[in-house]
Amino acid sequence: MAFGKRQLVLAALVVALGAAVYLNWQFTGENQLVAAGTDVSEKAVGEAQLVNASAMSSSPEENGTAVSGASSESGEQTKTAEEYFSETRLSRQQSRDEAVELLEDVLQDAKASEEAKKEAVSQAAVIAQNVLQENNIENLVKAKGFADCVAFLQNGECTVVVQTQESNQNNAIMIKDIVTGQSGVSYDKIKIIECS
Repeated sequence: MAFGKRQLVLAALVVALGAAVYLNWQFTGENQLVAAGTDVSEKAVGEAQLVNASAMSSSPEENGTAVSGASSESGEQTKTAEEYFSETRLSRQQSRDEAVELLEDVLQDAKASEEAKKEAVSQAAVIAQNVLQENNIENLVKAKGFADCVAFLQNGECTVVVQTQESNQNNAIMIKDIVTGQSGVSYDKIKIIECS
């Protein structure tokens, strides 16, 4: 039985493929890259998660003061959350105003090239679109019963901070549906942070 050139090339490719599969298996082994603090067995790929922002709702004991009664503790947490949302919105608006000012400077600069002016107009349009989409996301999330919400769209990703009293998987899915519907951001690019 004589082997031709095609059969030899085919046999060499099969051996090379087999070697590549074996080496890949050997080097990866059973090790899976998993984020710290997660349990792979309980989570499905693409499953929505809520992240708890416990730093924003510090307890009075951590601050060194004792407060009697649960109502005054929840009042402090609400005040902290309200301050967070208002400060975050203000900070976001200030940074956008600075970016728009820089773009306006480029547009008004007589020495700027046409390419730079076109890029400035394009970036201004992206900023305006992000503002509109963020406002829509925030209003729709609040309409679903959340106390407050702030959304950040940037580089094809979205982070949503919500103020809620209860945490469950359905809330995360509902928020991700709203974000995807308003901005087109895929589920895996959406991060939800919960504060109470």
